[in-house]
Amino acid sequence: MSLILIKYGPDHPAEGAKLSSAKEADCAVLIQNGVYWAACDALKDAKCPVYAIKDDFLARGYEEGQFDIELIDYDALVELIERNEGFVG
Repeated sequence: MSLILIKYGPDHPAEGAKLSSAKEADCAVLIQNGVYWAACDALKDAKCPVYAIKDDFLARGYEEGQFDIELIDYDALVELIERNEGFVG
């Protein structure tokens, strides 16, 4: 299982490739401009759980509950880093 960090928005082709290559045992975290993926239909096809950093999400004008995505804080991100064997950044 790997942690996949999505740092750039949907217009960045590498980020889409990372999401599409994710396996069920992986998890993805939207961070910085990556939170713009929350508004994309592409996340509906994600095979793994997807989280967004709450501070980044709110800082970009979104509101809690606006999209069907779990918001996490940096402590939860650290837990995910510790729990996953691999990392894709």
